[in-house]
This record gives sequence, structure tokens and C-alpha cells, in this order.
Amino acid sequence: MSILFSSLALTLAVITPALDPVSVSPARDSTSKPGVFVLGIDGMDPVILQRLMDEGKMPHFKQLATEGTFQTLGTSNPPQSPVAWSNFVTGMNPGGHGIFDFIHRDPDNYIPITSATPAPSGEEHGSIELFGYAIPLGGEELPNNRTGKPYWDYLQEAGVNTEIYRIPGNYPPTPSEALTLSGMGTVDMRGTAGEYTWYTDEILPNAAELQADVKIISPDDEDGDGIEETYRSGVFGPPDSMRVGKGPKDLLSTPLTVTVGEDRNVAWIRVGDVAAPSGQAILQVGEWSEWLPVSFEPMPMMPIGGIVRFYLKELSPNLKLYASPVNIDPEAPAQVIATPDAAAEDLAERIGRFYTQGMPEEVNALKDGLFDDDDYISQVKLVHDEGHDMLEVALERYEPGDMSFMYLSDIDLQCHMLWRHADPKDGDAPEHPAYEAEAASKHEQDIENFYATTDRVLGSVRESLPPETLLLVMSDHGFQAFRRRVHLNAWLRDEGYLVLNGDRTTGAIGPPVVDEEGLVSTDESGVPTHSVDWSKTRAYALGFNGLYLNLEGREVSGIVTDAEAAALTAEIIGKLEALTDPKTGQHAVLNAESSIDIYSGARVAEAPDIVVGYNAGYGCSEESTLGEITEAVFADNDSRWSGNHLMAPEVVPGVLLSNQPLAHDGNKLTDVTATLLDYYDLPIPTDMVGESFLP
Repeated sequence: MSILFSSLALTLAVITPALDPVSVSPARDSTSKPGVFVLGIDGMDPVILQRLMDEGKMPHFKQLATEGTFQTLGTSNPPQSPVAWSNFVTGMNPGGHGIFDFIHRDPDNYIPITSATPAPSGEEHGSIELFGYAIPLGGEELPNNRTGKPYWDYLQEAGVNTEIYRIPGNYPPTPSEALTLSGMGTVDMRGTAGEYTWYTDEILPNAAELQADVKIISPDDEDGDGIEETYRSGVFGPPDSMRVGKGPKDLLSTPLTVTVGEDRNVAWIRVGDVAAPSGQAILQVGEWSEWLPVSFEPMPMMPIGGIVRFYLKELSPNLKLYASPVNIDPEAPAQVIATPDAAAEDLAERIGRFYTQGMPEEVNALKDGLFDDDDYISQVKLVHDEGHDMLEVALERYEPGDMSFMYLSDIDLQCHMLWRHADPKDGDAPEHPAYEAEAASKHEQDIENFYATTDRVLGSVRESLPPETLLLVMSDHGFQAFRRRVHLNAWLRDEGYLVLNGDRTTGAIGPPVVDEEGLVSTDESGVPTHSVDWSKTRAYALGFNGLYLNLEGREVSGIVTDAEAAALTAEIIGKLEALTDPKTGQHAVLNAESSIDIYSGARVAEAPDIVVGYNAGYGCSEESTLGEITEAVFADNDSRWSGNHLMAPEVVPGVLLSNQPLAHDGNKLTDVTATLLDYYDLPIPTDMVGESFLP
């Protein structure tokens, strides 16, 4: 799920001391056990899967369910991918591992931040200016915000050869002797969750509203033949943070040249000053390039590399050229994305360059309307082909006694983006607010087709594995339609829990008010003004499912005392669970729960005070997720992001299948973790909350 993260500061290899290579100690002989292979399929839903099995469209899943076990799998609370997969990785709930949402908040300023890394410490390390460059004097590597020992370390230490491919929530990867490749959460070379570039000679009136870096470029007649055929721009990468006077919005770049053929159906794309064959692509309209290497120089003679992929959408009447986010190059990573040290390079040598961006499916271009569904599906196929190549390597490397995990994104983001065409869970559902009749006529079966793809993958996996291997197929959550948005901060305003300054009715939590010219508004004393009056505000929302009290001593301007917190929490929960959508008459919130009632572990104090479990069909709006306060409380979801799982866990359970009978049903993600340890006769640590389901 590509969703509206705040940008991370990108810590580059050139300014961060290189990590020592991770030594891999020989694993003890583990062949006394046949071994375990886990296929993690993000977003697979038990209701959809059961229907397709019953209709004969998932024969390999049907065979697996008949021979072994098929049951629902309890997801995390909230059922968000980084939370759920962290539950699985550590065997803890969020109170133990500290990942509560895609979005956390910095209590020092109320600003939304990514949950992948801790809030900035504010510590200044200083720099020295030399020949116009600011050379850092020190600094810390970006740590992973997830705590708790991953299950693969327990296994590896016990002598079990363990390999983990594209596991979500493991960026930056924690040091390990196991083979691990980071997945969801891995940033692009700008340090963001993925910002694509759109090159065009068309004026886009809504360019500022798009999630693209839009480059308006005009052609020139460079060869003097009277035809304007050459466009020049740049490929933009990491922040230009080492030159004096440059800020975080100043990006390093390398030249881009696009030469269009006379008939305007083909383009010659060259990246860099020197047109090396590896930096070129000749594309017809509708074609994708291979990965092209791109190099940036934060300092002279100190290049860092990334990779970029182009898609030629259109040449006539206008140039429309897409460039992927510049990904970390797995052949020469500018940041650590795998363990041991050369694991990414070794994998790239086997299958070629691949997407390293954590959520590589280009949902933003589809949401922006610059891609149509055909464009999106063609890009998804590239992602999936790379993932399946990676799976083949994992299967080739698997030997009896091993434990391997392979993550597939074949289902999740496609359900997010394509649900609007036809509801695969409810054939009698009304048209989605984002329904597009023409597109639906071509794509209403797409989600089922992606399920069928995973069925074929499962067949290949079963053919490849040694027959006695314990095979587990799991998903982190299921899916529902997302029809109605809830602007939670608007509701808090209307209920008097969130108070705005002056006569404002809209605004944003955290940053100061910015006027139409982009200047920060100030009061008569020159102090920046904010939308929110924190001296009167008792609660606010940030993240997809989180609601925070403005707690005294925790938030920088907190006013709610510890003595008041419990009663206020109960009051807000009661009102949320009674919240009724005036359009449908339905309760928008199935349940809301106090974090101290549902979490355990050392980091409970960092959690949102209330976890909001939306009813099926409802979800928090993107605006409220990032702290915006809108006029209305409810709105139709007319976005192409039309399916969702950021709801109450009861309405979006995942799936669990096994080629062997299990001891009981009612299992949850943390039980899978406990089972992996129990399979190899390892004790389940006391900080884990699951139990084994082995007979």
C-alpha cells in the first residue's frame, strides 16, 4: 500500500560509515527435521479464496486445503501490513515491538512521521565547510524502529539455515546471520516511500495536487533539421545535502535526454552525460524499459548509484514519459537492504536488477489519473515477474531442514486499486463510488486473475519442495470494500475535543499555517501560528487507526492529566462506537479500544491511546491520517484506492493453510511465529504472546 508517508532523511553510504560485512557462521546440521517453507501472500482474503476454490478456479489451494488445513488467521490490531508482519516477525503484539501504524507522530511537534524509524533525536553532529561542501562530523545510522528479536535469529542461532525474502517491516534490516532481504518500508533513493517523475510538454493544471514530481519540458531542434525532437531534463535522486546552502528539497540529478522519432512513435532515452549502452533505452509507445543504472555525485569523484525504469505512455499529441522512483541498486546498494552484506548483490547476479523500493506497484500514478488500468497492470506484471524469479531462487536454495519465507505482493495492492470495478467478496454489492464503467468492462475480473496467478505459484512451490517439508501459506489480513471516508479530526473538532485557533474550521495538526504564497503565518510578535489551539485541545488523530490524547508531560503542549486520561478515553470510545453515518445509517466504527487494554510489552506507552476499528466499508480518510482537519466528517470514497483492510480486525482476517493437520483453529499471526520455533524444538520466549498449533 503506497500511502502518504512523510519523507525520511536519506542516510547515504558516502556519509555513513560502512557496516562491517556480516559473517555467517556455519549452521549446525538441521536435517533431522524435514524443514519449513512459508509462503506469505499479502492481503489474501478467506471469503474470496473459499469462493474461488468452490468454483474450481484455485485447484492447487483446494488440494492443499483438502490434504491439510484451511482456516482463517487472526490479524493484528490494527490490521495494517507493517503492524501485522511485525507481529509475525517478533511473535509480539504492537506493545512489544513498537509498530502501531504506518504513521506515528512526533510528540515534540505533533508532526506525522513514518513508523519505520524512530522520531528524530534532534541531536546536532555538526559539519565542516570545505570547498563549498558541508562534510558531516558524525551521525548515527538509521535504526529500525521495530524492537524484539526476529524469529529467524532464534532459528539461525540453533543451527537452522534460514532465508527470508522481502519481509515487510525489516528496513533498515536488523543485523543477522540469516539471509534476509528487506521489503515493505524500504525507501527509494530520495528517502521516500516512492516518488515517481512525470515528464511532459503538457501543462497540467492540477500538477501541485499530484503525487508525482512533474517536469514540464519543451523540445528543441538540436540537429537543425527543422524538427523539434529533443527533450532535455534530469533524473533526480538523493537530497543534495553535502553542498553548502542546499536544503532537503534540493536533489542531486543526472542529465536525461529524450529524442523522438519523426513519426513520433518511438523515443531514444539516454541517462547521464555519457550515453553508455547500459544507460539507454529505445521505447515505442506503451513499452517499458529495462532497469537503467543512474549515477549521482554528492561530492566530486564520490558517485553513488541507483536504478530507474521508464514507461513511454504517449508521444502524440504530447510527450508523456514516466520514470520510476530511483531505486537502490541491488548490484551496488547505497544503503544496507539485506543480510549478510553481499546478499542483495548475489541475488541480483542470479536474477538481474529488481525493485528494491518497499511497495513497488505504481499505485500513485493510477490514483493521480496519469496511468490508466492497462498501464498499471503492465507495471504490476514487472513487479510480479521479479518476485517470482526471486521465489525460484529461494526454492532452488532450499534444502531439507531449512526454514525459508517468501513474500508475495500479488494480491494486496491490486485489491486496493481494482476493487472499484467489481466487488469480489460480495457479488450483490452496489457500484463503488469510484466505479468506472468503461474500465470495469475490461478489468472486473482482474482481482480473480491475480488470485489464479497465486494458485499457479502454489502449484510450482509444491512441485519443487521435498515431500516431507511443512508448507504454510499465510496472509497478514483480508479485504473489504472501502466506500465511505471518515474524517476523524473533523469529528473530534465537532465534538469539542480538538479546538482550532480563532475562527478557523479547517487546518492541520503539527506544522504552522502557510499562506497562499507559501510563507509561514505569524502573530504580531512574529511567532508562527498554528491551526490547532493546543491549550484547549484534548485529543487528535494521526495515522490510519490511531487517536491520541493531548497528554500532559508526553505531548509538548499536553493538557490532559493522568488522572483525567482514563475517563476521557472511555468517553471518546463510547461516542466513536455510537457514530452513525447519516447517509447509510450504519455505525462507522465497529469498535474502539484503549491501547492499554489490548497491548502488552515494553512499548505500550508509545501507542495511540485509542485504536479505532472501522466497520466494513469505512476507513479513515487520507487527510485525517496525516492530521488534516476538513469541514465534513463523512464523504464518499471516490478514489481509485477502493478496497481496504484498515478496519476492525474482525472484518478482515487473513488465511492459514498447511499441508498437515493443525491442532486447533482460532490461530493468529503470533501463533505462526511460535509454531516455527516449536517445530525445531526451540522454547517459546516469554515475551512472545503466541502458542504453537502443531499437533
